[in-house]
This record gives sequence, C-alpha cells and structure tokens, in this order.
Amino acid sequence: MSEQSYAGEDHYSVEHWAMNRAHQIVVHQGMSLVEAAQCLDHKRTNANTYALRKAIVDCLVEAFSHGSKVPMVAAE
Repeated sequence: MSEQSYAGEDHYSVEHWAMNRAHQIVVHQGMSLVEAAQCLDHKRTNANTYALRKAIVDCLVEAFSHGSKVPMVAAE
C-alpha cells in the first residue's frame, strides 16, 4: 500500500472516530441537558452541564493522547 493511500485511511479513521464520538456526546449528555432544562430542574441542569463538559474534555484528552491512532468506537 502506498504511503499516500495509507495516510488517507488514517485521516478517514480520525474523522470517523471524531464524528462518532461527537454524536455519542450529543445524544447522551446533550439530550440529558436539554431534558433537564425543559423541566426547569436547576440541580439536574447543573449536573448535566458538568457531565457534558466532562465528556467533551475526556474526548479531547483521548484524541490528544492517541494522536493519529484514535480507536474506532461504534456509535450507540
């Protein structure tokens, strides 16, 4: 396999992983935050805001720690 085509597959893998992770975060933590806010539940809204922020930070740390070799995670 040529170096150029291999680099293209790595690029696709990182983008695919990033899109899957973003989708997971929005579906799980994002929707929980929306539901809490709609119910005007201040305590749950604060907790879900923290959970959303933590999920984003964890994802960024994972991406930086693995560099271009980010694991492929199937969307739930």
